[in-house]
Formats: sequence, C-alpha cells, structure tokens
Amino acid sequence: MRRFSSIIITVLVGIFCLLPGTAIGGKRLSATSEQLQALYVQRLVKYVSWPESVRPDKNKPFIIAATDIKKLRPYFGQKNDATRFKLVQWPAEGAHVLVINGAPNREVAAILKRTANLPLLTIGQSQANLRCGVIINFYMSQGKLKLQINPTAAGQAGLFISSRLMKIARIYGGKK
Repeated sequence: MRRFSSIIITVLVGIFCLLPGTAIGGKRLSATSEQLQALYVQRLVKYVSWPESVRPDKNKPFIIAATDIKKLRPYFGQKNDATRFKLVQWPAEGAHVLVINGAPNREVAAILKRTANLPLLTIGQSQANLRCGVIINFYMSQGKLKLQINPTAAGQAGLFISSRLMKIARIYGGKK
C-alpha cells in the first residue's frame, strides 16, 4: 500500500509539473495533450500484466507503436526513457502498446478489429475508439486528462489491468 501511494504521488507530481502554471521567471508552463498522453503511456504499463508468453522482458524496452508517431516522438527517447521504451510506427511486430492517435474512425475500427485478440494494450482518445474496443481511453473532464478502461476488451486481449488503475479510472461497460 505504501508503494502504491508513493507511485500515485510521483505520477500526480509529474502531471502537476506539466499542467499550466507560472514558472520562476514569470513564464507560463503548459502541457500539450501529446505530452500528457506520453507521460500516461509510460506510467500505465506498470499497471498492466501481459500473458507470460509475450510479457515484456525487464532487460528490453517496451515497444510502443503509434498510428501517428510524429506527435509522440518528441516525448519519447529522453536519456532515461530510451532504455525503457521504443517508439515505432504502427503496424509493428512485437508491439506491447498501440497508441491510436490521429487516425480516422474507420481506420481505428479496422485496426481494433484486427488486434482484438492480440495481447496488445490499445490506447485511444475518443468515445468512438472506446466503442470499437480500445482498452484504455483518454478523455478531458473539467480541463483534466482522465482515463476510461474497457475491461471486456482487456480480457479479450488476455491482459490484466491492476485494480489500482481500475480504481482511478471510469469503467466502460458499453456494447461494442
């Protein structure tokens, strides 16, 4: 429980540092949607378990695929993240996470249909993606980035989402 509290505090402090505010020197700080998504993706993988046959090796980076890699590229590959995460363009062999960003709804539906039974953590950012079967969905509420989780889609993919993450997210129980 103590470890969970320290992780949550670390994530909240990280998010707080990226939220709009004023820096020392009077410059306004703000985070883009892509910055927040990259931060969340890097933190979310700690709360997901993959089947043993495809579980990411501790000595190898998580392979994060994105439908629009250009939007996320600036936020991956920092010195301390370069060894933990490898960002690649979708489609990609051996990807652990797929970030669906900047793709038209028809393309998203096709991708999610093809990947529904694969042990791939899919992350989207619209209600349409959620209805099509994305596992984690980002949405804005009162100026804050929040999470929705589709446990049915996670189960179908063979992924286990930690109860710690489930407690802080809104659970999607809708039909596909």
